[in-house]
This record gives sequence, structure tokens and C-alpha cells, in this order.
Amino acid sequence: MSGLSPELLYYASRMSGFSTNVFKIETQNQTTATSNSIVAFDLPSNAIINLRSFRMFFQANANSVASQGGRLPPVKDLVERVEVSMGGVVLSQGTNFVNVLSEAKRAVSEHCVDSVLGHPEYIRATSYVNPADLYATTANENDANTLYCIDEWEGFLGTAEPMLFDTSLVPMMRVRLYLATDNVLSSVHTSELGVADTKFSDASTASVNTGPPTNTTAVGSPKYALSDIHATIECISIADMSYENMLSSQMSAQGELEVPYKAYYSFLDTHTGTSKFSVSASSLDRIIMAWRGDNYNTVTPPITVGGHKVAGATELGKPQYDLGGVLNTNNEKYKGRYFNFSQPIAFGTTTAWKMQMQLNGSYYPQFSAGIEEWYGITKNSLEGSRKSKDMTLDQYRDNYCVQVARLNMPNSEFSRTLSGVDTRATNLQGIVRTENAGTSLNPNLSIFLETTEVLKISAGRSISVVV
Repeated sequence: MSGLSPELLYYASRMSGFSTNVFKIETQNQTTATSNSIVAFDLPSNAIINLRSFRMFFQANANSVASQGGRLPPVKDLVERVEVSMGGVVLSQGTNFVNVLSEAKRAVSEHCVDSVLGHPEYIRATSYVNPADLYATTANENDANTLYCIDEWEGFLGTAEPMLFDTSLVPMMRVRLYLATDNVLSSVHTSELGVADTKFSDASTASVNTGPPTNTTAVGSPKYALSDIHATIECISIADMSYENMLSSQMSAQGELEVPYKAYYSFLDTHTGTSKFSVSASSLDRIIMAWRGDNYNTVTPPITVGGHKVAGATELGKPQYDLGGVLNTNNEKYKGRYFNFSQPIAFGTTTAWKMQMQLNGSYYPQFSAGIEEWYGITKNSLEGSRKSKDMTLDQYRDNYCVQVARLNMPNSEFSRTLSGVDTRATNLQGIVRTENAGTSLNPNLSIFLETTEVLKISAGRSISVVV
């Protein structure tokens, strides 16, 4: 019977005494924050919490300095590092530039930002959060009556299994969120549609550097601020002792409980032909490489994603490919320079750029691959439930240039199998080499190493981490 499809079977499973509710969590230190601040939350103790339900709410604006034309990115990009600790023991040190990691995943797969409270798109002239907000020349984005929300997290909160976590087994859990710098914002001169130097988006002149061209007119220095910061989380309870007895039996038989979760290590480098990284981990699962222009850290107007609307046909604009809008490009779409990933060659050229990695004595792939071949490798390296993003090759080169190399068994995350490369005996030394990129362009290469770590829980709320 177990081999039959559920659609053919007539049965129902019942669980008695189950209840659920959502609780509000106040911060431990402050309800307002600006760039480089740290916001901390203590999660409920002696409860079964749904880790995936952890959400941070806040009001956000780019109006701390008036008339700088500040524009917010997707609000999850305002958090640069997420750290989870238990009784002072840090599960992982927290990935620096987790906002860049999140946008790199979003660039090549269907990672999404909530369209209601996540502020997924850049606002040009009229806010889609509150349509009454009209942004004129150098007007800052500021909606004082809206709560935004971050509901998707990298690391322990977003990947730990089981996601229904019993906090009575561990010391007090604390979440620390480190906010990003003001450089994640964009600054505009005008709300007028277009890519010329005096328009809303990036300049249309040619660029000999990596990354799209920048406006020659000086931009402002906006700053963002958060207020009314709080969080919510779902807690559940089971009336009978079946769950507690099961955990007690498992701990008695095995001596401990194991909770696997994803951890990330980040390396940033000004790439001049080779970039190095190293890691010691029990399961190295993926290597994610994201390329940004040499001026990625400069606050500029937003960048128009390839193919989408620019000036023409009056304020309606026209797509850059065909007037009908090939592959859903008959609309406006922008990216902040801080999160725009572009092929590390002179912008707009067609140089036959190639890349290969060396992992200790092995090469990956076994040939020097071009960008089209690396896109095929990337598609094969995404998690099983993630589909590749719909985009054109032009957009992949200029706006979404991210490569992923999978080193673990396909779909092993869903069976809680640690099948990645074990580099603890010999610390892995990695090198990223490129050809035909030019050594004078100095693009920024962000390398993220995705590993699986294991939280081990023993009697008496004793914990340890296997890296």
C-alpha cells in the first residue's frame, strides 16, 4: 500500500491537542536604527517555534538627509549579516554581505521578495506602496505609515531542519541583525524616465570599465533609517507527551540530536586575473561567485535592467529589445549599483571571457568555460526546488552575472544528507582564474562558500557545532 499514490488512498491522519499562535517580539536594545546598527531579538524559550515564520517588521525611509534623491532597495538588503547564538555560543559567525548573497541567489533562481511588504522594485516617480507618494527631482523615498517586512533568511533561520524547533532543549536563542551601510541606497537627480545623464537611471554613454556607466553629474549622499522595529514568530504546542517522549527516546538511543543547517563564508576581492579563498568544512556544498563593477560601492542612480523600458514614446517609454516587450520586458525594472552583477569585461563588449576554478589539485570544470557554459553549470547547480530565472543572455551578462558550482549530491538537502566535500583533513585552497578579462578593469568578485553545519544537542541543554 505504501507504494501507491496518495491520490488513490482513502485515509486521514489525526493529531490531537495541537495548537498554534503568533507572538510579537520586541528588540533587546532599540526600536530605531540607522546604517551599521545592530538589532537583537531573544526568541521564545521553552516553546516549539517555527523558524521559517520569523519576521522582522519596521518602517524604513531614505529621508535622513533631505533632498538627496534617496531610493530604497528591497528591504531585506538593508540587513548585511544575520547571527544566531544559543547561550552565547554562536552557531555560525554570520555571513558578511548576506544581502549580496541573497541578491546573487535571486539573480539566477526564483528566490523572490514579497511583493506586498518586501519592497521588491525600485520606485521612480510614483510609489507602489502608497500611490499618493509622488517623487519629484531629488525627492527622497519616505512612507512614514508603512510597515515593511523581512520574511526570508539565509543560514540557520531559513534552512535548519527540523524547522519546528524545540527551544526547551537549548539555551536562550538570540538573533542579531547587523544593518548595511548607506551605500546600498541609490540616489537620483530626477524622476524623469530615461538613461541619459539628466534622467532617472544610469547614463547611456559607453563605459570602458566593468559595470554599467555612471552619471557624470554628482549625486547626493542619502541615508536610511528604520523605526518601530519588532518581530513576530509562530509558536506551537502539543497537548500530550508524545513529542517529548519521542525526543527523549531518540536522545537516549543516540546520545544527542542533530540539526543540520546551511552556513556561508564570504570572500571579497578586487579581481586581477586570480582570486583566492580557503575553507575547512565537513560538507562544502556550493561555491557562488558574483561579479560587480569596480565602482559598486558608489551611490549612483539606479541601473536599468537590459531590455526594459527607457525613454521613448513619451512617458510610456519603450522596451530596449522589441516594442512588444520580448520576455516580459515591456515594463520598467531597475537595480541598485551595489547589487548589479555584470560580466568582468569592459561593459558592452563581447570579449570571449572564460573562467575556471582550481580546488587544491583539482580543476572545476575540467576546461576553461565561457559565460554560456558557466550558465549551464549554474542551472545544474541550483537547489532542486529552485528553477532558473527567466532572463536573456544580455541581461545575464550585464545585470545577473552570477555563477554557481555544486559540489554535493543533487537534492541532498531535502534528505538531510551531508554529501559535500569534506575539507577538514586538508584545508581547501581555492583559486578562481579568468581569461580575456583584462587586468586593469579591477572588478569586484564576491565568493560565497555554502556549507552544511550540524548543531548537536545533548542532555542538560548542552550544545556543540560541527563545522
